[in-house]
Amino acid sequence: MKVSFIMKNKRKIIYVIIPLLIALTIILLHRNNLSKSMDPEIDKKIKAISQKNIYFGHRSVGENIISGLKKIISENVQNGLKIEELKNSSKFEGNYFVHSNIGHNGDPQSKFDEFARIVNNLANKKLDIAMMKLCFVDITKNTNIDDIFKSYVAMVESLQNKYPDLTIIHFSLPLKSKPSLINKMKDIIKGRNNYDPQDNLTKNKFNELLFSKYSKEDIFDLAEVESTYPDGKRESFIVGGEPCYFLIKDYTDDGGHLNEMGQQVVAEKLIIKIYERISLKNAGLNHK
Repeated sequence: MKVSFIMKNKRKIIYVIIPLLIALTIILLHRNNLSKSMDPEIDKKIKAISQKNIYFGHRSVGENIISGLKKIISENVQNGLKIEELKNSSKFEGNYFVHSNIGHNGDPQSKFDEFARIVNNLANKKLDIAMMKLCFVDITKNTNIDDIFKSYVAMVESLQNKYPDLTIIHFSLPLKSKPSLINKMKDIIKGRNNYDPQDNLTKNKFNELLFSKYSKEDIFDLAEVESTYPDGKRESFIVGGEPCYFLIKDYTDDGGHLNEMGQQVVAEKLIIKIYERISLKNAGLNHK
């Protein structure tokens, strides 16, 4: 009887453990596919970037991107690039890559205003490239994206008229992911709603305006990077009868900010974009 009892329990344990091991293996393989190997020429690209003066204005997800950039740079220590907060870079000795938080979340105009002010202040420091991004909380289903976009274009045109040699790299809006069951339950318990698929649809429409106005070469398509798997498939769902892109769940832990995997993927793509933009300008193919 004892032997029979032990054998039955062993079978039960095996029936539980084997599916768990299979599931774990699938998850690990999936994650390895998502965080694919680094661009073999990444060090070359970082070295080229280190020869330019760059400013990046951001908040929130921007901090995630900076973390990803710093990690990649630390793994390629001979590239000469150092990223610093603007407030800590008063001397500006040699070339620089500085960044800072701008404006207030939920108030895009405050970000446009502060970005323009900082770019004006850096003009005498031989600024080559300026970049800014809005956050996923800045554009919701209730946002008048036409007015916000007009304000953005006016700010950009003002800077480009003042500084014709300045390269501005535009960022598409970051996205949110479809929430996990756990995050849905957290929202219910706390009496809040951090997820509305209509918000992502509005972000997608704002990004379409960006591409209708500016050259593809001048845009870092953050939304595309966040929603595209290594095999080219995109994370999309139908919202209001329209296809809508979403942040890949594996790239975030809270549905909006980038985790370590997401940081690496986005940071590497940004390095490639900056390098490509530098190469275009060096070749005399500057888009305005």
